[in-house]
Amino acid sequence: MNPRQLEQALELSNIRASLVAYRDAAQKSKWYIRFFVPGPDGRYNPGVAVVSSSKVHKLIDALNKAHNKMELLEKETYTGEFSEDFVLRGEVSDNLSVTVSSKKSYFLFWSYKKIRLDFLVSSKTNTFSSSFCSDDVKTVINTLSSAESLAVKLISQL
Repeated sequence: MNPRQLEQALELSNIRASLVAYRDAAQKSKWYIRFFVPGPDGRYNPGVAVVSSSKVHKLIDALNKAHNKMELLEKETYTGEFSEDFVLRGEVSDNLSVTVSSKKSYFLFWSYKKIRLDFLVSSKTNTFSSSFCSDDVKTVINTLSSAESLAVKLISQL
């Protein structure tokens, strides 16, 4: 590991994420968040997305809008399929997109509405997703909201 760099794992369900704080060649302090989604097995390169500190607030805003949409969909009686993009590739990271979807699922004879938020993270050749329910999305938002204060602590240790 670079001696001018510290990394802290972020406690998120369904996706590996870490905050990386570092000093560049000009001794300027910077940080970013890295999301990591493994492939289905070892034959695939993992999907990795890097969100710079300047784009984290944009990601948080998009996740808040997505969470509100998920809550609205949970209250609706609509049973068809729905999908909406909240972050497109290139908006906050070259390899990350975020989508909310609602599908009708079945268990034996019963049907139910399944509403999920998908983090889609691309490798060079594939795109892998990690899904979150509404409660998990709120946890992701809270964790990302505290990232800046964590970055300040890490930078003070450099």
